[in-house]
Amino acid sequence: MELSIWASMGRSAPGGELIETMVTQNAHLRIVSERQLQHSPDRDAEARLGDITAPTLVIHGNCDHPEISVIAEQLVTGIPGARSQLITDADHYLPLRTPEPLTKLLLAHLP
Repeated sequence: MELSIWASMGRSAPGGELIETMVTQNAHLRIVSERQLQHSPDRDAEARLGDITAPTLVIHGNCDHPEISVIAEQLVTGIPGARSQLITDADHYLPLRTPEPLTKLLLAHLP
């Protein structure tokens, strides 16, 4: 189920086998982390987005889970001066699916 949500491009897309292994190995750690976050008293990060002063580039893939687009828009709206960039033919695993476009965007963004 995890793979169908976050790796919607499937196993045959670039990095597919590595993503499958990674998701399987990290499933337990993620569940433990989520339980710990539920007990965190200060979870309202969205209210503090306006405090971010670093130049911010929000990058996401057009094949990612639809909620990621919503989150990306919240980040761009909430962080002063933030920019958004959509990478085509990419799901949640941008470095493995589209390393060249991602690297190009990051290098152009960095000072």
